[in-house]
Amino acid sequence: MYCSVILRGATKQIDRPFTYRIPEELAASVLPGSLVTVPLGLSNSQRYAVVIELDVGFDGDPDIVKDISSVVSGRPVLNPDQIALIDKISDRFNCTKGDVVELMVPSCVINHKNPVEVFVQLVSEQKATEVLESEKLKAISHINILEYLLERGKCTRKELMANLSCSTAQVKALEDKGLVVLTKESSDLEVPQMNVINDVPEGKFTEEYDLSDEQKNAVNEIIKGIVGKKDNTYLLFGITGSGKTEVYLNIAKKVISEGGSVIYMVPEISLTPQTINWIKGRLGDSVAVLHSRLTDKQRYEQWDNIRTGKARVIVGPRSGVFAPAVNLRLIILDEEHDSSYKAESHPRYSARDVARMRSKITGCSVVLGSATPSVESFYAAQMGAFKLLELKERARQEARLPEIIPVDMKEQVKLGAGDMLSLPLRQAMSVAFSENKQVILLLNRRGFSRTLICEDCGEPVTCKNCSVPMTLHNNRRNGTQSLICHYCGYTIPSYEARCSFCNGNHFTKAGFGTQQLEEFLHVLYPHEKVLRMDQDSTMTPGAHKEIIEKFADKQASILIGTQMIAKGLDFPDVTVVGVLGSDLMLASSSFKASERAFQLITQAAGRAGRGEAPGKVFIQSYRPDQPLFQFACTQNYRAFYDQEIEYRQKLRLPPFKAVGEIVLSLPDEDKLVQRANELDRYLKEFLGFQDKKYQFEVYGPVPCVIYELRGRYRMSFVIKAVNKSAINGVFKRLIADFDHTKYPMSFDNDPQDG
Repeated sequence: MYCSVILRGATKQIDRPFTYRIPEELAASVLPGSLVTVPLGLSNSQRYAVVIELDVGFDGDPDIVKDISSVVSGRPVLNPDQIALIDKISDRFNCTKGDVVELMVPSCVINHKNPVEVFVQLVSEQKATEVLESEKLKAISHINILEYLLERGKCTRKELMANLSCSTAQVKALEDKGLVVLTKESSDLEVPQMNVINDVPEGKFTEEYDLSDEQKNAVNEIIKGIVGKKDNTYLLFGITGSGKTEVYLNIAKKVISEGGSVIYMVPEISLTPQTINWIKGRLGDSVAVLHSRLTDKQRYEQWDNIRTGKARVIVGPRSGVFAPAVNLRLIILDEEHDSSYKAESHPRYSARDVARMRSKITGCSVVLGSATPSVESFYAAQMGAFKLLELKERARQEARLPEIIPVDMKEQVKLGAGDMLSLPLRQAMSVAFSENKQVILLLNRRGFSRTLICEDCGEPVTCKNCSVPMTLHNNRRNGTQSLICHYCGYTIPSYEARCSFCNGNHFTKAGFGTQQLEEFLHVLYPHEKVLRMDQDSTMTPGAHKEIIEKFADKQASILIGTQMIAKGLDFPDVTVVGVLGSDLMLASSSFKASERAFQLITQAAGRAGRGEAPGKVFIQSYRPDQPLFQFACTQNYRAFYDQEIEYRQKLRLPPFKAVGEIVLSLPDEDKLVQRANELDRYLKEFLGFQDKKYQFEVYGPVPCVIYELRGRYRMSFVIKAVNKSAINGVFKRLIADFDHTKYPMSFDNDPQDG
């Protein structure tokens, strides 16, 4: 007996099915989808692989065929529908089949059989404290690691990497400095971790709600498609507070009652605790959660519950779309418009596209839900490719859409209010506090201030490694301020700042961030408790959940944060929402900037007035008369869509044409320019010979928005074509014709920053 395997993480050179012989003693345990180890190459190095097909014979010389070394897991790690997806995802997203297998078989599965873990601990707490206070460390990743270890003590390297998004090299650098020590120990000694899924408190999470007529219609339509096992895609377009979650839960209940499984995706880890409470409270214990904050052991347990069918509802971010769900009948993408459903690094897959690809194989239904759908999804619904279901009213009879008030910040500055909180917003906050209500303030800029501006030449302080302004942060350990580059992590004390244009050292603060806003609120409202939720305040395990629970329990009256607080969270006592720095949302080179600004403002506004008390939303802007803000003030998605689709059609942008991007990056700027020009000549000549039906257009080379990133210079080419398949054809030709070591290129057939 023989089998074909795909090597997990295979590079382009070895990305093909390999044939191996199945030894007699392993014959009973090798099935399609099994995880095995196999010898590869002359050295017979052991590699992990997934069996994709069994065969009784082999057409070639049997003497050259090697035997499988071992079966890693007694039960297959991939279902038949996942195996059928491998080639499709590889073709669509320009990655190897081995890359796809790596997405589907996470590292926790590979590591499960190896009980040894690498642990990290401080050499000396005193030494670590002294180094932090001296501000000698220049990398924010190193600072974060030391602070994490001071707070939590000894932990696994995997925990550090997952919670701080750091690399093994960054941990090793601290070991080389004599600040941490690494040891290999049995994972049984792992420090206790938080429970993945806690018990659900009685109350709103367990209570059954009567459906409105609109909700009943949506539920019935979707269930009809599920029963018919058609690969239907539904766009559930409902205003904020219209009860989309209730529709999801009713459909999911029907699916699991009939033995099916549901993948329920959310865009932010911050949404996961509330979502899990809703699902477990209403659907029982058959829930698994997958996200990056879990340890390997926790993640394996959750993944194994899914694989065995013990868990029938899988909750997680975009990677959840690859879960080995048994009898998959429904995939839900809540807040489907969110850009986090698109992977930012290779392979650059779209969870929405993968969900639809998987539905065509399994016949499961896909539900895309949003109060502010992506322009592409709404266009697909208008054209009949998706089935449009609308929820036009708020689900709770007593809940009304909030009053949305634009505030002209030019006038507020003249009145002496400053550029943070306008007088009308302050007055509304004071009224809310007097009535024991709560306030949410959205500011999509973390840190203490946006940056420092040179008083002599007006230029911002920029990172020496990346051509971007650095962000001002408070150092909570010694009260000083640091400048941090959020792209490469380079950090310097603010007093060391020098203008990279004129070398001046006199600066003024420009803009403000969540940390500065938090300090301002402590001064303005000294008796009110403030919670901050951004990437800096949610590094430790359970931080998202803790902040949300504290605010839900009314342990604080003000919640401030970045975009993670704008989506899906339900706090009935919030009556005032402030959207601060709204003009910054439009300061982007992306053709999606207007769409994203409208979505974020509308989503944030939806957090107000979800209970009995009416809500007010204040949108602070220096240009409040812009049509986009007017549409947001009236919650008029269709008016926004009509304007946006006209703009997209004129410029032949998605959904009217597909857009792809090629980024060439090199550490030598002169070589970059030379090779970008060579690539430009090749592209224009090659595309000039293609059939006119593909409607190719090519732009560039131009410097990327972030031209210098982590010590490499970057040039971009943009290609437009009739569809993504045509763009992928160009990418494949470039991959075949150019040496990747000399021309290091990345490819994206759906760039989110267009």
